[in-house]
Amino acid sequence: MNLIEILKPVEFTYPKDDKYIYCIPEGVNIGSSRMYSIQGISGSGKSTILTLLAALRRFRQGTIQYTLAAKQAVQVTPANWKKLVGPAFWGNMGFSFQKPELIRALTVKKNLELAIGKAMTEEMALALFEHKEWDEITNARIWKLSGGQMQRLGIIRAFGANQALVFMDEPTNNLDKSNRKKVVDFIQRYRQDKSIVFVSHDQPFLDMLAIDTTFEVREEGELQGRWQRILQPKTG
Repeated sequence: MNLIEILKPVEFTYPKDDKYIYCIPEGVNIGSSRMYSIQGISGSGKSTILTLLAALRRFRQGTIQYTLAAKQAVQVTPANWKKLVGPAFWGNMGFSFQKPELIRALTVKKNLELAIGKAMTEEMALALFEHKEWDEITNARIWKLSGGQMQRLGIIRAFGANQALVFMDEPTNNLDKSNRKKVVDFIQRYRQDKSIVFVSHDQPFLDMLAIDTTFEVREEGELQGRWQRILQPKTG
């Protein structure tokens, strides 16, 4: 089963950028229980493409079909994006970004419990934190954490029970070699029947995950007076 299907080519431009148009062609699919990576040079638009796949941006043209909750297909277009897309829609997706959006008013433990439930918080936390470190930060406020600690919390939060699809943008940012290996083990342990889409420059990290399909963002000719930055399956 495909969780995401591009039914009509997706196009997006930033309001103040007349140079590039970001494109996802018809026929691009994200299947169930698979791992994908999006590659490309720095600044090529990988994160933009990732957010388009997740319907986090209102694209200007195209149709994306999502089959997530109860296997009911939802077709998102620019015309119905505002009506269909919101917290309930994203409830079956997990997100781990370069700068995790954690709730500053809550403790570390409360942030995780809100996302993954009380029953799993301790177990999943200890998969990425040593006991001593977890004990030190469990009741701390978010602003007291290091960048690496926040990154690991963001990863844990992305793997809630209801997520069929997880988007991860540079998940090994701020992490040393030991913690990167822990993230690999964590993903393998808790991915279950989830599909994961990665943006990462960390090739050794991706190699440890046995990615099923690799895409890349390429610049290919002009469209409507702008250079196309288009998502394509990687070849060679």
